[in-house]
Amino acid sequence: MPRTKQDGPERENQHPDPWQAPDPALALALKQVRWYARRRNRARATYLTNEILILLTTASTTVMAALRVSATATASVAASTVVLAGLYKVLDTHENWLAYGTAWADLQVAIHEYRLISADQRDEDARKALVRSVDEVNSAETGRWVARRRNLAVGGQ
Repeated sequence: MPRTKQDGPERENQHPDPWQAPDPALALALKQVRWYARRRNRARATYLTNEILILLTTASTTVMAALRVSATATASVAASTVVLAGLYKVLDTHENWLAYGTAWADLQVAIHEYRLISADQRDEDARKALVRSVDEVNSAETGRWVARRRNLAVGGQ
């Protein structure tokens, strides 16, 4: 049976509740992969922005000191570097970028494997396997997040 435009991802995305979609397992997986993609992209942008700002404020401090700019201004820029370095640790954007990217990739693999099964052959076992993959990725990511937060709370790296 040929796929129509209504059977594609566009139709699956119309349901805010994936369990109301024509293929709930696929809709759930697609919803999660989009969530991880958004978080991955945000963490990457935040990480890169923070890194660039740290480089700029560090270099600016050196240039300001060489130009004999007021001590107050130079110290303020130097302090902003310390704040940015603190944000780097607190926000943990590099680790998040990597973790969200890994979760996204794992979900992509599960979705691709599921989509390799023709729609009329996707039985209950295939749907359960896809939902189990989504749940495993979510559980692993939640466990990583909790462990990282606990480690940071006790002063770890």
